[in-house]
Amino acid sequence: MQREVPPLEMVIVGHVDHGKSTLIGRLFYDTGSLPQEKYEAIRYACEVEGREFEFAFLMDALAEEREQNVTIDTAQTYFQTAVRRYVIIDAPGHKEFLKNMLTGAAQADAALLLVDAAEGVREQTRRHAYVLSLLGIQQVIVAINKMDLVGWSQTVYDDVRRTLLQFLHGLGITPLHVVPISARAGDNIAATSEQAPWYDGPTILAALDTCSEVRSPAHLPLRFPLQDVYRWDDQRYYAGRVEAGLVRVGDDVILRPSDRRVKVRSIEVWGDPGRREAVAGESVALTFDEELFAERGEVVAIASRPPRVANEVVASLFWLGLQPLSVGQKVILKLATAECEATVLGIDERLDSSSLEILERHAAALLPTESGTVVLGFRRPLALDLYEENARLGRFVVVVDGIVRGGGTVREARAEVGIGAAQVVRLDDRWIDEPDGSYVDLTREAPTFEADASAGLLQRILRGERLLVRLRSPQQMTSLTRLAYEQGYDYHFHRTADGRIDLLLCHPSPHVPRRNEADFAI
Repeated sequence: MQREVPPLEMVIVGHVDHGKSTLIGRLFYDTGSLPQEKYEAIRYACEVEGREFEFAFLMDALAEEREQNVTIDTAQTYFQTAVRRYVIIDAPGHKEFLKNMLTGAAQADAALLLVDAAEGVREQTRRHAYVLSLLGIQQVIVAINKMDLVGWSQTVYDDVRRTLLQFLHGLGITPLHVVPISARAGDNIAATSEQAPWYDGPTILAALDTCSEVRSPAHLPLRFPLQDVYRWDDQRYYAGRVEAGLVRVGDDVILRPSDRRVKVRSIEVWGDPGRREAVAGESVALTFDEELFAERGEVVAIASRPPRVANEVVASLFWLGLQPLSVGQKVILKLATAECEATVLGIDERLDSSSLEILERHAAALLPTESGTVVLGFRRPLALDLYEENARLGRFVVVVDGIVRGGGTVREARAEVGIGAAQVVRLDDRWIDEPDGSYVDLTREAPTFEADASAGLLQRILRGERLLVRLRSPQQMTSLTRLAYEQGYDYHFHRTADGRIDLLLCHPSPHVPRRNEADFAI
């Protein structure tokens, strides 16, 4: 039986009072995802309080939030379009509630950044955008809200758009779309508005549907962080959620950081007996061919493609503590289901997160709302990925006194231990055949690995065939050029118009023609 694709997790961010909760309420109402009884209950509550109906109240369900008229926590709710289901994470806009926003954004695959057309780009708008960049969220849609308050002026829209794009481009973010809307009136939410004849882009719902699924079960390596282990009828069940990739009955897997290897005997799902596989986004329990003691925080992975294990990392960190984060300070780091004491070993850079200015190098501390490049040492080894390798195990939050005070992404693993330090990538296993030609696809691999090839593949190059390899980053060239040197091959690299890097391996000859675009085509 074919199962439904996991929902896309998207965070809604922006300055306070720029209309996030109103937009979310409107999204649920316009997609028919809101139970009529809840709508009527909110409408009645507004009448009792002598207020006009507010779509924002559909999300602001806490009594304290009603009294203060602000959102003070992250809330998750599902809604659905014809294309897919979504989990929309509403994140607070107040400066003192930014830590809640950080927690929500750490789970997101995409983001919707909201800006008030009348107020323009504010300090918290910039800080929220910086957090999106810090967490590596590249799929961003910008909504310029309250256009009705500025008479749907194209000049105002263009000015706000220009200012925000300039800042976002400095963060390395290129929004998918910039949509002028009125969340209160429903303009350009589900249907195109007649108020902006000068705008020819998609509505908010259509823009959301252009986002791609980040947690691809077909390509990312398996990451199954253990949440708990249960014992029932003399059998141990290892429970968790598949954060990336897929797992099948019969797979040879490894648990990291303990490095114990077992085989998946069964996949247990309530109401679905006999399940043979589970994909990213599904919560399941695994059983193995032998019982072993495993703790929450260990990560189950395919034995041939394990995560890294490190005692020390370099991370991009956004700090929201009430007190500065100092070198030598001990904090609690939470990554996936793992929780570990970490020590701040150094702060290579500290930045102003609203202007991106480097304030100091080799600093002694990060002040509240600042960000920086921080070196963290762990009390015990943790299984993790670099963010660019696998987002689900490459970002984390920092906890002090039981409260989330910061978050960030793993940029470098300096003190790796165990088998994860030198992953071997066999080129034959990454071979792709297409009608226009064949190539080796390394765009899903880690930046660092050891390249290996079968004797048959090496002989084909020796006989004059040219091997085209598609790369993810320049760092991947190191192992391939080493392989070329050891085998006596020539290599030529080429950057395509869309930024992809292709490497061509071939056997040298006395008359090597100049490489051109056709040599790199598939």
